[in-house]
Amino acid sequence: MRFLFLIFFFQFVLAINFPWESIQLTEAEAKANPSLSFGDTSLPIPAPSPNTTICKIYPGETLWPSPQAWALLNSTLSGALIQPLPLASACYPKWFDATKCDYVKSNWGNSSLHTFDPASIVSQWLEGNTCPLPDDVKSARSEDCTASGFPAYVVNATTVRDVQVAVNFARNNGIRLIIKNTGHSFLGQSTGSGSLSIWTRHLQGFTYLPSLSLGAYSGPAAFGGAGMQNFEVQREMAVNNITVVTPGGSTVGAFGGFMMGGGHSTFTSYYGLGSDQILGMNVVLADGRFVSVRPGENEDLLWAIRGGGAGTWGVITSVITRVYPSTPITTLSLAFSTHPLRYTANPLSQTSNATTLINMTMSRDTFWAGMAAYWRFSLQICTYGGIGWNFIRHEKPLTNSSEDGLLFHVSFSMPNLPPSAMNSLTAPFIEELRSLGINLPAPNAFQFPPRSANFPPTRPGDGVSGTRFATRLFPRENFQDPKKLNETNDAIRRLIEAGYLFHGLNYAPTTSVAGISVPPYLPDNAVNPAFRKTVLHGEGFDVVPVTSLSAGENAVRYRRFREAFEGFVNTSEGAGAYMNEADVEEPNWQQAFYGSNYAKLLKIQKKRDPWGLFWMPKGVGSEGWGIKLTGGGGTPTQNGRLCRV
Repeated sequence: MRFLFLIFFFQFVLAINFPWESIQLTEAEAKANPSLSFGDTSLPIPAPSPNTTICKIYPGETLWPSPQAWALLNSTLSGALIQPLPLASACYPKWFDATKCDYVKSNWGNSSLHTFDPASIVSQWLEGNTCPLPDDVKSARSEDCTASGFPAYVVNATTVRDVQVAVNFARNNGIRLIIKNTGHSFLGQSTGSGSLSIWTRHLQGFTYLPSLSLGAYSGPAAFGGAGMQNFEVQREMAVNNITVVTPGGSTVGAFGGFMMGGGHSTFTSYYGLGSDQILGMNVVLADGRFVSVRPGENEDLLWAIRGGGAGTWGVITSVITRVYPSTPITTLSLAFSTHPLRYTANPLSQTSNATTLINMTMSRDTFWAGMAAYWRFSLQICTYGGIGWNFIRHEKPLTNSSEDGLLFHVSFSMPNLPPSAMNSLTAPFIEELRSLGINLPAPNAFQFPPRSANFPPTRPGDGVSGTRFATRLFPRENFQDPKKLNETNDAIRRLIEAGYLFHGLNYAPTTSVAGISVPPYLPDNAVNPAFRKTVLHGEGFDVVPVTSLSAGENAVRYRRFREAFEGFVNTSEGAGAYMNEADVEEPNWQQAFYGSNYAKLLKIQKKRDPWGLFWMPKGVGSEGWGIKLTGGGGTPTQNGRLCRV
């Protein structure tokens, strides 16, 4: 019996497929239906005429597939084709459903509502807000709700065959193709007007491998389906007493865009980025072929997919990831402010209303002197393998609501560091703050208990946001050099004094932390080189929701915001930004998101996808196409035709 088990395990590791990955489109099926035929990357793609505008085929056009063609596709997919309605449509007369409308209204601010829907996305403004949640259901007009910003059809993929059929159908018919896992993309990559969408949420599965040898790696690993969300992987971690590097949000996909765009987490300074964890993966490419990507097989994609951006390279169906022993986290929080006030730890969350009282008074100059002290201390947090999760924001004081108070809040998370050591590490920093006149009580660190197998005890969910923001990966030298530290602190101060919010994460995912430049000498990847030098992922937020303003008002606000943010760029010349949390209109995005890797990535993209099938906003090779917005307007949404530019 043990012998049979070893044979099965050996075969599983060699194949590394879930049962649903063995269900594939056959050559006979593909040849029998021209719409499903596989592509051939060796054949030349005709160049478009310079005088001709070429767009992806759009609903209502002559070449758009007939209802009979879509019905046949649905039959081929065994009923997996969905023609989605926006979630909020249940609150409009044409589709009114009182029970569903109440549920949607009650959960609109919870990300799980959108991640469990085949078409909805977390940042609604990026689809054009074409079916907004009405303030008053009784006065709602059906004409105010359309599906124009959403996919025309969605394939609810549960097998590799489903994915292959969708890829081939879209490519052969000239239809825009998008991929949605959970819909958390801040660049609008999970939606698209008139598109065919592949919903990967139900590509599920998790297998713990206590020992695996693959390329240079030898150690514990796990095999995970691309549709696994963080809360589901957390449960598997508890069951198997292991740690997997996953996103911070409970509903974010663990093995999709998170790891393809870099992927920061609590363990970024300790185990590296999400991209650094992936040992191999299974992928459906633009030609419709299902391939394994690992050391010795498709190594160009092994490099490109791990850090080269979500959705550009193919449809990930599963991954092999490194795992670690169950790793305890010690946390410590502190805050200081210019005035006495109450605050919530995370102002961007819509799922928690808990407040904390802080009672101190100081000048703004003292406040910013305290911030300079924090930036210096944050280098030690990174050195010890931790992160500093922080906010600087405006808050109304308790004493005089007409005044503008400033608050700084930080939570440290330190893997494998005892609470007593954490208290000792922060003690000199607390003393420095006191010497500046910031009289903090001594904070006490505590260690999180291990996750239970029932995590989370209730339905998961994170807050949703409709605001615009921009980010920057500040290099270590900005905080080691006194002159650059002052310039960086001043740039952040100017952003705050212009009325905006700052959110930062201190971490250092160097190549040594990732195991690339030191044993086990894992294969390098396409992670933005700016990540390897950073100690601060800094974000500036305009907290006014995009959907509350007209296109013209949004354009004016964005220009003003970007001017205030420009200090971040000027003080970190040559650095970059984290593409998974970035400005959809980031200037010079090729350098900001990909750095010196872009030329190599572009070469691979053109070779692997000569059709430009996997077009993504700000994805590698996306320069040749753009969205022709429906109804005009300057807000950069996905509500429009995808055309060559």
